[in-house]
Amino acid sequence: MDLFLTNSSFALHKTLIERLELCGLLEVCFADWATISWNTGQNQVIIEELAILTPQYIELLCNLIDIPNNPPYITGYWTKDGQEIENSEETVNRNNEQYIIKRTFSIQARDLGNYSCMFRENEAQVTFVLVVPVIKDKRDKPVVSYTGDSVVLECKLKHTPNTWNWYKANNTEKGLINVTANPLNYKIFINGNETKLTVLNLTEEDSGKYICSAEFDIKPSESYVELKVLSYTEPLKPFIAIVVEVIVLVTLILLWEKCNKPDGANVFSSTRDESNGVQNNTARQRKLEH
Repeated sequence: MDLFLTNSSFALHKTLIERLELCGLLEVCFADWATISWNTGQNQVIIEELAILTPQYIELLCNLIDIPNNPPYITGYWTKDGQEIENSEETVNRNNEQYIIKRTFSIQARDLGNYSCMFRENEAQVTFVLVVPVIKDKRDKPVVSYTGDSVVLECKLKHTPNTWNWYKANNTEKGLINVTANPLNYKIFINGNETKLTVLNLTEEDSGKYICSAEFDIKPSESYVELKVLSYTEPLKPFIAIVVEVIVLVTLILLWEKCNKPDGANVFSSTRDESNGVQNNTARQRKLEH
């Protein structure tokens, strides 16, 4: 019995489904083979990702069915990362209206990548992505905290590694975080497929990139978290800048008004003096008349 994918001409063989379910139950999947069958109603590409935890031999198998006219044989070959593998081409004979191509690969860390089965007479293909388990929960934005506080950074993946390590990036290098040597600064919690790093008594020097590394037999799987440590005055800086701008603006306005204000006091004084002169002359004339 095959399990067919919705709205697709591809079918994933039940044996692979059973094996993947078993790997999910065991958490650690030592995959050594995979089988994919597809129909050729559409020229499509299917991608199957296989988590590789240890160096191993893995057999990949592709089964092409429903070819028009059912020729007695077709030509198949394999590629790695888009490049044809030398001496991988073979004649695939028809067997019960199926054309099966399979190959066993030795997988070390350097051998991880994309393996595809191809047929000269057909554009449909299957690509097996052989990778160390990927830590997919990556943050697009940094974690923000403040001086004197503590912060918890965490990483998690589906498979359980041999162990976890934490590093702090320093330009192009990274330094291992040693909790024993720095108990007042760091705490590390490990629980199977997840880990947490607590950074204590934060200072601005603690800002930077922290790398979590899941250690597998074949190679580590790494991810990183960016930490940004701010002082408590940092959120006030925009407000302080606005206040300073307002004070400067008000000062400039007052200076401008002072420099451009007419000399009203002198005009008023001159008017009063002239008025007093007229009154004094009138008073003298009245005295003379008497």
